[in-house]
Amino acid sequence: MDPRSGVILICGLGGLGQACLRTLMGFEAQIHCIDQRQPRWVDGLLADQYGTNLVLGDMRSPEVLRMGRAADARAVLLLSHDSGINLEAALQVRLLNPKAQLVVRTNSSRSLERQLQQRLPGLATVDPSLLTAGVFANALRTDGTEAAFALGDELFRVRSRTVQRDSALDLFDLLGRRERLVQWVPATGIPGGAPASQWWDLDDRPCRGDRLLCLELASTLETRPPRRHRLRAAIGQWMHRLENLAEQVQAGLRRRDPLLIWGCGLLLLALIAGSIVFGSGSAMGGLLLTLALLKGEFLDSVGFLMEESPTASENLALAYLSLLYAVVGTLLTAWLVALILDRLLAQRLGRRQPRPLPAGSQYVLLLEGGRLAERLASLLQLQKFKVVRVEPEAAARSVAGLAYGRLDQVQRALRRSSCQAVGVLGADLVDNLDTALELQERWPGVRLAVQAQSLVDGAKLSSLFSGMQVINPLQVAADAVVATAFGERVRGVLRLAEDNLLLTDYRIEPGDTMAGLSLAAVSGGYGLIPLQVTPLGQRKPIVLPNLERVLQPGDALVVMADLQALLAVENGTLAPPRWQLEVRGCRRNCNSFEAQVLLARYLALAPGEVSRYLETAAGPQRTDAIYQAPGRQLQQGLTRLGVECALLPAAQATA
Repeated sequence: MDPRSGVILICGLGGLGQACLRTLMGFEAQIHCIDQRQPRWVDGLLADQYGTNLVLGDMRSPEVLRMGRAADARAVLLLSHDSGINLEAALQVRLLNPKAQLVVRTNSSRSLERQLQQRLPGLATVDPSLLTAGVFANALRTDGTEAAFALGDELFRVRSRTVQRDSALDLFDLLGRRERLVQWVPATGIPGGAPASQWWDLDDRPCRGDRLLCLELASTLETRPPRRHRLRAAIGQWMHRLENLAEQVQAGLRRRDPLLIWGCGLLLLALIAGSIVFGSGSAMGGLLLTLALLKGEFLDSVGFLMEESPTASENLALAYLSLLYAVVGTLLTAWLVALILDRLLAQRLGRRQPRPLPAGSQYVLLLEGGRLAERLASLLQLQKFKVVRVEPEAAARSVAGLAYGRLDQVQRALRRSSCQAVGVLGADLVDNLDTALELQERWPGVRLAVQAQSLVDGAKLSSLFSGMQVINPLQVAADAVVATAFGERVRGVLRLAEDNLLLTDYRIEPGDTMAGLSLAAVSGGYGLIPLQVTPLGQRKPIVLPNLERVLQPGDALVVMADLQALLAVENGTLAPPRWQLEVRGCRRNCNSFEAQVLLARYLALAPGEVSRYLETAAGPQRTDAIYQAPGRQLQQGLTRLGVECALLPAAQATA
């Protein structure tokens, strides 16, 4: 459906609402707004364009909703800070308009929200902070990659590659089979189009200084590894298990107080030495006497050892040693009791002192953040980063993993290790900047990501501070919220080359704009990157599938695309293919049957219908129009089979 058809109602013009307004300006949609009071406009252009369609009032009021045209709206965005108000307003909108797409902003994990999504069709809840967790995770990465994200068991990574000299290969030959080009940034710094939009020509050769952003499969889990690599994969799995076991043992040792470990070791050493010295040939007797001495029973033990005269000269050394054991044992027992009581009281009162983290380890520090910090920690740990968090005292007890109640505690814990990145995720921008600048002085060179939940432009603010990225999750999440309003299912947002890319789920239904299309048409015609496809009836997805695969109803598809590409899918505005394969002849060793099968697979025709392309006696034969990427793959395959062919632009082939 055209985004310009129907009314879009936005309720709540805070930071997220105005960011969505700015995103919708490029679609010429008919927009109406509702807010409790006159909003503080961040941009005068928004006030001039949408101020006349603003209704002041409570979004939960049926009369206010009717004035905002909720009854005939195509989509209603409920974006106030209070998720309870948003849910109550959503129920009222559904009574007025049973067909509208509802997008409800939430900041909690109530069961009511899950129940409403299951029972009310066309209702979607979004949490801007959770949608943008991937943006913060990529800002804190220190492994040289631009971004990374996980889909199920597979980990994807976006690497930046700078061309050192003028390339002798074109873009198609530079990319591997498990790579996809996301963006080509020329040395001039002005790309010819948006990321993942397929604007480039694969026949072009990058020049010195150009930067390529390439998506690759980073996980070691292959769908079906070749037989010759199975032994290597098995060895890698066992090594991975051993590394996990070693990490678990180290984590278990870190959970125990080192002083307690030393104390127990000294006690065991004293028992062994005492059993040998006082045993007189009986190990059990020596052990019992040693335990008695350590308990402080000096006189009874010495009298048992030296029945005649404990003060005789030949018994003085043994008496002094027994006295030393008794004194040390008394002190050791008192110290162990005090240490155990201190541990118990510290756990009960919540005032336990932080333990120093292992020397030489590198950590990512997350300050506050709540649910955003939890999601961010899980993403970083999945990518093998060590994370330590700081949460308020009341919440620190329920936080999994390494967590502390105050910043000074974690600073003492990190005194023997290093901090490579810090995410300051509080709600107040000024406090976040204050904390970030102090930590930058303490740890020079550390990567900083600061949350700015206000009307400030994070990209402009980042230019004021070196080594710091200021991220406004409301601005980043606006594209995802708008896409959800048009019926898409967005998993998350990535920030690449100053643009937002959305990870989006599709379920192919009969009559969809993608049903019956090949992935080549989906990629080249709509401008998106297919990441996974799960055929109907299968559980295991196919990662980075071949472009000749045709989508059928029931297939599940995950893509990376910008908002423009998602709206193109919604409207069915498919860019036509502009290339043709010209077959010029067949060599003597040509495998005609395999060539027909290959042509049929890429052109989506029956093998008998493509035999005419191989009949070149009357001259070169040209195929129907095809997209460039599958055309280059088809050209390579036919060349290996002994067919002389070339891929040409459609106008040149026709001429």
